[in-house]
Amino acid sequence: MSTPAHRRVPPAPPLAAIVGATASGKSELAMAIAARLPVEILVADSRQLYRGMDIGTAKPTAADRRAVAHHLLDLADPDGAFTLADWLRSARELVPAIWSRGRLPLLVGGTGLYISALVDGYRLAAQPPSAELRRELTEEVERAGLAPLAQRLAALDPATASRTDLRNPRRVLRALEQVIIGGHPLTQPGGEPWPGRLALIGVERPRGVLDQRISDRAEAMFAGGLVDEGARLRDAGYDPELPPLTGHGYREVFKVLAGEWTVTRAMAETVRRTRQYAKRQLTWFRRDRRIVWLPAGDGPTSALADRVTDLLQRLTA
Repeated sequence: MSTPAHRRVPPAPPLAAIVGATASGKSELAMAIAARLPVEILVADSRQLYRGMDIGTAKPTAADRRAVAHHLLDLADPDGAFTLADWLRSARELVPAIWSRGRLPLLVGGTGLYISALVDGYRLAAQPPSAELRRELTEEVERAGLAPLAQRLAALDPATASRTDLRNPRRVLRALEQVIIGGHPLTQPGGEPWPGRLALIGVERPRGVLDQRISDRAEAMFAGGLVDEGARLRDAGYDPELPPLTGHGYREVFKVLAGEWTVTRAMAETVRRTRQYAKRQLTWFRRDRRIVWLPAGDGPTSALADRVTDLLQRLTA
């Protein structure tokens, strides 16, 4: 028996994404597309969701946010509990709301796990902390070092291990804790992939060009007040060891504020760590054969806007 027309479930809205390494020009391309198509941007960035972390995360400017609606920014304080499950819940609510306003939901960001969780219907196991288990794991680190725990994480949950800084004890311990409590990987396909039409666009840069763009961005961040931003976060009482503040840029700034490093050294280390992060991002995204990679060379990504707009118009036709 067929379902009556008035009871048919409406089709899922289409969803588009612009992905790629940090500093590749994703936001610039998104703004150029927004000048050609009605879109609203969902930010897929695990650090831009924190309030007060603006310069060091290259958060969209106030002018860009006035020109185009940006979502999933400034959702928590740096010491607040905000999980991938929280982000995913918000994103799933936003997509149909944006489409109902006659605009295309456009995911923009470099946090591959967030994008995969949304488009592939990941099942999440967000677990509360366990003080007892954390003590046991900490004692194990003290006895045997971090390497055995990093190897254990990689064996239990390769996907989580691939996106975790395995040299950072705090991150390894937290990830391993959640895997052990949950009894299965933190993220794994378990729900339904995005049921609507999907377009994944990747911004591709030659390695040397991307390295230079990362260097230029770090220089601009330090010149634009990154040290002062770090001082404001410190003066607000945020512990530099909070996970959001141990990422590239902020960890180095806190070394400057503590009088341990010069700005020159901090900038060089930020560049080095950001380049490493970019490699991990590209490793993640290269595994997804659905992504259409568009070469941007050494020019502005806005030059790709007409081509991408054509692809997205076909998606929504």
